Amino acid sequence: MSGERRRALVAVGVALAVFLLARLRGSFEPYVAVHRWLDACGVPPAVRGLDYSIWILVACWVAARIAWGPGRVFDGLGLRGGLRLGVTFGVVAGLPMLLQGVLGATTFRCDFGIVRGVLLAPLVEELFFRAVLVGIPTRGGGLPFWPIAVAAAAVFGSVHVPWDAAWHGGHYGIFAATFAGGLWYAWLVRAFDGNLWTTITLHAVMNAAWTVTGVAGDAGGGLWPNLGRAGTIALGTVLAIRHRRGKFRVDEARGHGR
Repeated sequence: MSGERRRALVAVGVALAVFLLARLRGSFEPYVAVHRWLDACGVPPAVRGLDYSIWILVACWVAARIAWGPGRVFDGLGLRGGLRLGVTFGVVAGLPMLLQGVLGATTFRCDFGIVRGVLLAPLVEELFFRAVLVGIPTRGGGLPFWPIAVAAAAVFGSVHVPWDAAWHGGHYGIFAATFAGGLWYAWLVRAFDGNLWTTITLHAVMNAAWTVTGVAGDAGGGLWPNLGRAGTIALGTVLAIRHRRGKFRVDEARGHGR
C-alpha cells in the first residue's frame, strides 16, 4: 500500500471516528453535564447545539492535514480558489428552486435555525461528506470514485433520517432523496475539478429555497417541491457537463462569463 493511500485511509478513519463521537455525544454523561452547566449559565440551546458542527469542522481539518499535509489543507478540501465560479454555478443552478419557492411561498421564515440550515449546514456537510469522505480517498488515495461516492452518499442519507421509534414509511423517501443528492453532489465536485464552493453554494441555495419559504417540510419534499428540485438538478447537470467541455466558466479576474 502506498504512503498516499495509507494516509488517506487513516485520515478518513479519524474523521469517521470523530463523526461517530459527535453523533453519540449525548450518551456521555460528562459531556451532558457540561451542557447542563452551560444551560444554567444562560447559554441558549441554539448556541449550545453548534457543538456538533464544531466537532465535524475540526474532524475535517485534522483529516485534511493528515491526508494532504499541513500546507495543503485548504487546497485538499477544495476551498482554495474557484469561489467566483462556485458561487455563480450554485446560484444559477438553484434558480428553478428559488423561483418556485418565491412564487409558491405563503410565508417567509428567518430564525436562527433557518440561518444555520442555510449557511452552516451546507458548509459542514460538504466538507465532511464530499471533501473528506469522497475527496480524500479518491483524489488523495487513488481509490475508485463511484464505490466511494455511493458509500459516502449512504452515510449522508442516513444522517437525515431520525433513527428512533417514530420511524415511518416516509423516511424511506427522505433517505432516497438525500442519498441521491449526496451522490449527485459528489459528481458535481468531481466535474468541477474538486471545487467545493460549487456544492456549498448550491446546497445553501437549495436549502434556502425550501426552508425560508416553507415549500417543503422535510428533505423528501412532495410532488410540487420536487418539480423545482428536478429543474435544479437538470440545470446543474447541464452546467457541469458544459464546464467539463469548457463552455461554462467564470473569469476570476473580470467576473463575467466566457
